[in-house]
Amino acid sequence: MKKFVIVMISAIVLFMFLMLNYLVWDKENLQNQRETDKIEQDWLRGQNRILSATVEELEQANKKLENENASQKERINDLGLELSIAKQKAVSDLQTLQKQEQALVFFKSLIKDDLKQVTEKWFSNITLEKYHDSLNYLDKDFTLWGNSYEENEYIELMSNIKSISLADESNSNNAFTIINGEEPHLVQARLIVNAYVVEEANKSLPHVVNGINNLEIGFNYNSESKNWAILYVITKK
Repeated sequence: MKKFVIVMISAIVLFMFLMLNYLVWDKENLQNQRETDKIEQDWLRGQNRILSATVEELEQANKKLENENASQKERINDLGLELSIAKQKAVSDLQTLQKQEQALVFFKSLIKDDLKQVTEKWFSNITLEKYHDSLNYLDKDFTLWGNSYEENEYIELMSNIKSISLADESNSNNAFTIINGEEPHLVQARLIVNAYVVEEANKSLPHVVNGINNLEIGFNYNSESKNWAILYVITKK
């Protein structure tokens, strides 16, 4: 009986010892588990913050893309409107240009007779030696082959011309042709003329030959006198 009691006491002591070890081990495991859980929770919190930041960045990027898309759509609409306006302007400009070209042709046809008449009167006065009268058809800035002349110099120069007139249009087409008329106050014309000079005129009038000469005359409109005046004369080849 005594042995049985000793065995039972030993068994109880051993059981209590084992239970105590288990409790200590379980406490350590629980502590470790708590630390592990805390680490995992901290990691999860970090991941959550990263995900939150990523989501926020994505939302901002998406919002930016939406704004850019709206801006692009608005720009496309503006470009479409600008293109439509540009097309309308191009059509309008083309119509205006066509009208201007038609007006220019009409303008040339109207002034051709006036300019031709001024030229013929100037030629006639030179041929008839009415040099002072011929000055009435010249602009105040008149130049002859690029040179300006005083009145006496002009008269002396013109006295070397025996006769000058427009070529006969029945034998020479386009004896008087307007070549430029874009500016209303300045017009150029190409002329084919018959001219004859004195024998001693080779030095003073080297640009004029006996017979057919091709000239260009510029005309300037005087708004005060409301008349066309000859601005310059040059030789054209």
